[in-house]
Amino acid sequence: MKKALFLVLCAGFLNTAMAKDSTWNLCVGDVTIFEDNVKLVVNVYEHRSPTGDGRVTELTMIYGGNVLAGSFDSTENDAGVAILKQNASFYRGNVVVDYNESTIALKGRLSLSGSVTPLEATLKCDTLEN
Repeated sequence: MKKALFLVLCAGFLNTAMAKDSTWNLCVGDVTIFEDNVKLVVNVYEHRSPTGDGRVTELTMIYGGNVLAGSFDSTENDAGVAILKQNASFYRGNVVVDYNESTIALKGRLSLSGSVTPLEATLKCDTLEN
């Protein structure tokens, strides 16, 4: 299972060059989604913006078969409002990445195929590449 998850995450980066000053973290934690205690995975990739004049943090949230993706401008700080989506499913809310504490905090709403639930969690992160 861990190997398959790692391969799925790597596949998202095949077309993205890793800059020397980028950071790639994998964050995992226990959360409550629709009143069930489950594991949530968030892939965090912070890098130069494609235009070269700022920073972008790309996020990929994985819960079961749901893979939601999006980004926020992290030029000024490592926090922002993010919308992660896939088809009719989405996460919309605040994201705070703390590289010193190796955590990501999420506070927002998760909608999976039309069913909505609040999502508030702090996940522990491991740096995969820095």
